Amino acid sequence: MSEDIVTRLRSVLHNDRSVELMNREAADEIEVLRAERDEARWRLCKVLGDNRGICGDDVAKELGWNYLAETK
Repeated sequence: MSEDIVTRLRSVLHNDRSVELMNREAADEIEVLRAERDEARWRLCKVLGDNRGICGDDVAKELGWNYLAETK
């Protein structure tokens, strides 16, 4: 079960259409929340970097959020 939860939710087929729709809504909400989280993380790294006189990317790397450099 190493697949992402969003991928798993979107792939569920069920004889009750409402279950499929609920899963799609949940997947959509997860994607929105992840985007908001990533934006908040990037802003935090920028502020911390500015306060420390270093690049926000360096702060992200220190925190293990290296992907932020690719998603700015």
